[in-house]
Amino acid sequence: MTPTVIPSYVLLTLKIFSIVGLLIYSVFAGVLVRQEQLMAHVLEEQFQPVLRALVIAHLIVTVVLLLLAIILL
Repeated sequence: MTPTVIPSYVLLTLKIFSIVGLLIYSVFAGVLVRQEQLMAHVLEEQFQPVLRALVIAHLIVTVVLLLLAIILL
């Protein structure tokens, strides 16, 4: 059996779709931060600092993942 060679334009297309998908997900993470801020103004819960930390950590991880994808792909 000989390995199948994937054409370079197919790989480029997959890379572009991956980066665009991660970019859209990063925008979603930014929207989550805004939603959490709006929710914090309406509701005063005792777990609010924990939720804020989780949302910000999610945004940071998402942006780092996007940057890594841009650099590595």
